[in-house]
Amino acid sequence: MEDDKIKDLFKEFEPELSSSFQFMAKLQKNMEAVEIIRRYNAAQKRRNKWAVAIAGACGFAMGVILTLLFPLILDWVSSIKISLPLISAGTMSIDFSYIAWFLVAAVSVLTSISVYELASAKLSPKLVQ
Repeated sequence: MEDDKIKDLFKEFEPELSSSFQFMAKLQKNMEAVEIIRRYNAAQKRRNKWAVAIAGACGFAMGVILTLLFPLILDWVSSIKISLPLISAGTMSIDFSYIAWFLVAAVSVLTSISVYELASAKLSPKLVQ
């Protein structure tokens, strides 16, 4: 019974069909829009690859520089006096080299992230084709 009601609803439905010229013009316009988006996405992908390469090189360079400066960083970190009143100093020993390596890694990562953001903002898709 429900099928008959549905058939009755669509029995009088006769959609208006456009001419093939209008259909082809609309299809061509949509295809051009898709092509523009595809080209933009390809340029964006190239731009991101350049930004990642620049950020990786800068992060690597910062890591090398900070590794060469590691003895100075270790002296600086070791000179900071940590006072923990609840823990006696006799039972706790702090290896400051871990803290220094953590600082080196954190600065390198932050440098890479910052350079990536700057590079992706400054590189235009047209310059990297």
